[in-house]
Amino acid sequence: MRISRSRRRRALRTMLVAPYADAAATLTESPAMRTLALLTTINALGNGLFATISVLFYTQQLGFSVGLVSGALMLATVLAIGGDLVAGKFSDTASPKPVLLAGLLLSALATTLLLLVGNQVSFVLALCLISLGQGLCMSSNTTVIRRVAQENPALARASLRSLLTLGISAGALLAGLVLAEGTAMAFRIAILGDALTFVIAAGLLMRIVVPAAPAGVGGRPRPMLPNRRFAIFSLANGAIGIYLQVLSFALPLWAMIHHPELIWAVGVLVALNALLTAAFQVPASAGIVSVTGASRRLVLGAACLAVSYLFFLSGWSSSPVLLVLALSTFLVAHTAGEVLYTAGTMELLFRLAPAQQQGRYGAFYGISNGLVSSVAPAALGAAIALGGGWGWWLLAAVTVLLAVLIRAVSGAAGPVDAPEQ
Repeated sequence: MRISRSRRRRALRTMLVAPYADAAATLTESPAMRTLALLTTINALGNGLFATISVLFYTQQLGFSVGLVSGALMLATVLAIGGDLVAGKFSDTASPKPVLLAGLLLSALATTLLLLVGNQVSFVLALCLISLGQGLCMSSNTTVIRRVAQENPALARASLRSLLTLGISAGALLAGLVLAEGTAMAFRIAILGDALTFVIAAGLLMRIVVPAAPAGVGGRPRPMLPNRRFAIFSLANGAIGIYLQVLSFALPLWAMIHHPELIWAVGVLVALNALLTAAFQVPASAGIVSVTGASRRLVLGAACLAVSYLFFLSGWSSSPVLLVLALSTFLVAHTAGEVLYTAGTMELLFRLAPAQQQGRYGAFYGISNGLVSSVAPAALGAAIALGGGWGWWLLAAVTVLLAVLIRAVSGAAGPVDAPEQ
């Protein structure tokens, strides 16, 4: 009995450790992969830092209204989508390396220009250039990974994703120190630090030799108008995707309004969210074997996200104990919603698209999601600016209703589901 129990424990340890061992082996198998791993970590560090402090830098340090910032971010998101499309086309037909290099350098330059902003026009211009640079980086970075990790690009991307999460978490913790300091000098040093990470990443990229595309590999599929079921799923999912900007946009503003003395906690919450999401995403995705199971998981995640929105209805200022409890509940609800909703979404993305048209449907999904979710800053800004808290009730209700719509549409006239396990 003891021997059998010991063997089971060893098997369990092996099962838990094996994925991390495979990831480490993948990231160290060649000089190019090691350099790419370092590049990813440094870039993620800057991204985590900037994402956590940016909205407060725009509103508190530069003095722009939430409405202006929301509108500028919406325009910038549309430009990022355009940059991504251009980058994807050129990366497939030529080489992704110069596209990624251009995106990194443009991001560095545009981020530095934020320090020279003197009016609304220069502010909007700087944000648009930052987003254009990030758009150039998106598809080109994916293509670089696919070319460098020729034998197993899926494992390489998943392994780099882990480093990305760790880098964002570390950047968010650094951002907490900046927010705690709260001075203009601290914010400006952080902005320069973010710009420097792009420059370092560009230098590392120069050392990577990116192989040419394998012979016979076709270009990126063009987006196509999908069937009605998939179109509704994509558009509704894009609207629910507002939650992706709650931690970086809404939470810092809420903290500044209600508890400026605890603004440093924003960085801690962002870091914890990134780590918890990375830790629980795989378990949250386990056991989904049908459209019905995926849509059920999606609705549960949307309900958790809706609950997390209700945190913003109050300042929670009656006592420090209540504030800590409220923040903890918010973090748990938001993170649970994120991992459950993502698990359902990714499964539906695969199952609702015809097997022969996965690439074309996926292209429509990416573009439509980006365009619809570009309104996230405006929607969150309105919820923050409008009194009475009814904006948050509306966001919560719309999130649940859209998730229910996705479930209803996903199960309508679809293929026979496999039995749920």
